[in-house]
Amino acid sequence: MSARERILFVELWRLGDAVAATAGLRALRQVRPEAEIAVVAHPRHGDPLLRSPDADRQIRFEAFWTRGRLPRDKYLPWTINYGELWRAARSIRRFRPDHVLLFRGDIREQLFFRSIGLRRIVDLKGVLPILPGIRTNPRPSGVPRWQEYVSHVREWANVEVYGARPMIPGAHRYIPPKPYVLLHPGASWRYKQWNANNVAALITWLDAHGFELKIVAGVDDRMFVEAIRNACEVELAVEYPDLTELYGLIASAQVVICNNSAPLHIAEALGTPCVALTGPSDPTRWGTYRPHSRTVIRSADLPCHPCGEKRCVRPDAPCIDRIAVEDVIEALRYTLSAAMPSPKTDQNQIPPAGPSRYTSNVAFTSSASQ
Repeated sequence: MSARERILFVELWRLGDAVAATAGLRALRQVRPEAEIAVVAHPRHGDPLLRSPDADRQIRFEAFWTRGRLPRDKYLPWTINYGELWRAARSIRRFRPDHVLLFRGDIREQLFFRSIGLRRIVDLKGVLPILPGIRTNPRPSGVPRWQEYVSHVREWANVEVYGARPMIPGAHRYIPPKPYVLLHPGASWRYKQWNANNVAALITWLDAHGFELKIVAGVDDRMFVEAIRNACEVELAVEYPDLTELYGLIASAQVVICNNSAPLHIAEALGTPCVALTGPSDPTRWGTYRPHSRTVIRSADLPCHPCGEKRCVRPDAPCIDRIAVEDVIEALRYTLSAAMPSPKTDQNQIPPAGPSRYTSNVAFTSSASQ
């Protein structure tokens, strides 16, 4: 009896990346049903991958180059956890993979896996140089990020893939006493975050129009939440759920309103309608893709858009703040019309939305065909 083929599936970055990567992991299981698959993911942000039934093994790895945004946050030698590097390298070597699938075109990942003696490494081609000897596949353009993972697996295996989409196994949906809108105002970068005054104005509008509202945030959002609280005309009750609780809150919501952040990708994976606000990010690659969701953007005409999110060239006028409260309300109206109207809401206040629109300034993007 021949040994099972062993494949290493690697995604080390943020929670939104891990959600998107579950589509690639599903595709890999589809094209290699008998293989032994180990997923290498961040111990916290990689949760959707680590809980996936498509992986036989889970290797947790907090790579030092995924920390922070600036070189000083990542590479100062005395700040690196060398024990973590050794532990991850030992676990990966013990698995003895026949193939290593990377998805970022990141030479740091290529160097690490090559340095611990691995061969047969294949990556998506990116903007950075590729280490010699690494096989690459072209990165598709004009598609959501999750389709890049699926495309890479399909090209590597030379096998067609059907029905592989992002998923979060074990997320529990419950029926709340009253349908609610879930608002997550935070983001991983301040310039991806709609300003506190706009968030407060939206909260006030939702309260005045009878919406049941739940506000959730991460522990790193506390200062921003206080800024919203100070600008708000209504009393705020904010929850700080753990990740499993967040999955349940998003799965059970009538609609989610958020920036380009993890809740966007979680909502789309779980099928919850989403209104996503984006400024610096590519709305096709990082926005909503289900037909009942909408991405709101007013920055597509800027010469710096989309940016690499290392620094903002408009720090005094972030592009996401070009989005008006009325833009979000209009997208919410469309989403509620496309999904289910709130029983609390007078339908005279939420008229049926018109067709999906796109101009150079504002997009309500949908991807029913994807």
